[in-house]
Amino acid sequence: MNKNFMKLFRKFERIRKMGWIESKRNGSTGIGYTFESLLNIQENSLPIPDYKNIEIKTMRILSRKSIHLFNAAPDGDYLNYTERILNNLGYPCKKNKNFKVFMSAVKGEHYSYIGYDKKVKIKIDYANEKINLIAKDISNNDLKLDVSWSFELLKNKINNKIKYLALIKTKKKKENNKEFFHYVKIDFYEIKDFETFLKLLKDGIITITFKINVFTEGEKIGMIDNHGTDFSILENDIELLYNKIDIFPKKN
Repeated sequence: MNKNFMKLFRKFERIRKMGWIESKRNGSTGIGYTFESLLNIQENSLPIPDYKNIEIKTMRILSRKSIHLFNAAPDGDYLNYTERILNNLGYPCKKNKNFKVFMSAVKGEHYSYIGYDKKVKIKIDYANEKINLIAKDISNNDLKLDVSWSFELLKNKINNKIKYLALIKTKKKKENNKEFFHYVKIDFYEIKDFETFLKLLKDGIITITFKINVFTEGEKIGMIDNHGTDFSILENDIELLYNKIDIFPKKN
């Protein structure tokens, strides 16, 4: 694996020496899209790493945004989880109150409140090797969700997508209404183990965010617009999940 780290490091060094580079796309995805374009990586939505088994994450220096790890739709017994969640936890869409949405984060085995009358958390079921989504109403009655993720699903996501990570720090500036990036630093990581992942999930350090929206106009009005279920972690916590890899080990 070290050879792949070195290959990516050399490519990064070439890009770093280019200095300020104009963004190839407007919006928040420009920082990653521009870097991957310079690596000649084709954009895709496949659940595989970006470069030779290494997942690439680009972040602005001093950014407080979370690092997206992967998307994982629940794979429990009740497969139509969007309907189940919207019926039990959905709240009126701001643009059209006739429709429900659920755009909320769940943080570990401590309840997060949804409005004033509902609360939700996860519960790790080690015996059955799954993570259940648990919800209660204002009277503390259980809301039967039947929504869960299997350990097998999450292990596959980790091993196939984020086992190895390259975190790239970036400066940003604007000139004449154009955005520019300077890619200045790269660090490499290898995930610790699945038990560590579960513990961080249990403690709410890894967050699960649902992004179940709805189309409010056009031919698709009223249809679900699901942007995925996101597992993420703050950059400051990255070394709780990963071991940092020194590709230039010190000589004795």
